Amino acid sequence: MTGVRSRAWWLASATAATSITLTVIAIALLALNGHGLLSGFNPHLIIVGTLYAAIGWLIATRMPANRIGWLILAGSLSWTAAFFTDQYAWFAVITRPGPLPLGVGAAWVATWVWIPGTGLILAGVSLLFPGGRLRSRRWSPVVFIAVIGVITATVAQAIGLWPQGDGAAYVRSDPNASLRPDLIGAVASVGMLLTIMLGPLAGTVAVALRLRDARGVEHLQMRWFAYAMGVTVVTSLLDEFAAPAGGWPIQPSIVAIALIPIAIGMAILRYRLYEIDRIISRTVSYGAVTGILAVVFVGTILISQTIFASFFSGSSVAVAASTLVVAALFQPLRRRVQSIVDRRFNRSRYDAERTVAAFGAGLRNEVALADVDAAIRTVVAQTVAPTAVGLWVRERGRS
Repeated sequence: MTGVRSRAWWLASATAATSITLTVIAIALLALNGHGLLSGFNPHLIIVGTLYAAIGWLIATRMPANRIGWLILAGSLSWTAAFFTDQYAWFAVITRPGPLPLGVGAAWVATWVWIPGTGLILAGVSLLFPGGRLRSRRWSPVVFIAVIGVITATVAQAIGLWPQGDGAAYVRSDPNASLRPDLIGAVASVGMLLTIMLGPLAGTVAVALRLRDARGVEHLQMRWFAYAMGVTVVTSLLDEFAAPAGGWPIQPSIVAIALIPIAIGMAILRYRLYEIDRIISRTVSYGAVTGILAVVFVGTILISQTIFASFFSGSSVAVAASTLVVAALFQPLRRRVQSIVDRRFNRSRYDAERTVAAFGAGLRNEVALADVDAAIRTVVAQTVAPTAVGLWVRERGRS
């Protein structure tokens, strides 16, 4: 057993170190190529190459029998290889052509090496989470279809995007736009559909079913993962449909891409596992506060512009007034919304019988009225979270 753990440690360490090293080199090439560190998909790739590798290493070295850690490590290495080869090709062919070899070949590798990692992270982790096993044997055909989709997409993409013509034009081209519209292109499209759409959809269904049926610790683990997936969906929608006119300075989905491995690591390693309710309540409350304040801000701007249009030119007064209103409302609104959300979460999660038993055991030999009063108030506040607590004490012989 010790030998197995030792080999697992070395393999996981080598994989994680390779991912992190390639990411660091790719970041250096990114700067030399004049590309923005926060532009496009670069921040996501950096997070996958570092944070995913670290979390995968933690899980694989501490729980080598759980396949989740190895899937995350392999997915991280796949995406990191794509990141590195893409920047290397740009540097070798366009930034400083000549000294470095295989620039066009590296660009070709970058067009397909990311596909296996996508299937492993989007579909594989969801299907096997949290114990590294399928929910039942009935899910085996889903895994088979997902594997066929990944292999088909990878091989067809590699064949269809084989380097042709001018090397610089090939490196600058969009891989999806340059894929030939023939049989190879059709096969690649079908494989990509299975990899990017159907695989993650099946994984989402598996997570929903596990969350519904899980009990105890596994239920908390599934809630962590479901929370991360929910944040991913919301931030992806913000990226796609709610971007401002000039685009997001930093895409909201960056938060989700970092949250997923953290949630997986906390769920599987059971670090702060029982704090998921608090985190969800804070997310709900701050999301509600942000939405309300955004509506107030926009509404105040419109009203201020209407009122002061005849006195002031421009919208600086309206923006200033809206900012002051939002600043004044933030703390009172946050406390009110947080109180409402906390009452909802606290009331739904406590065990009445266990609470009463613990309360009775603690006060069995208690005679001081002040201590009894404090204990009752504490238990009530921790369970039903009322807005106010009143305690009436009946004296002996009187009501």
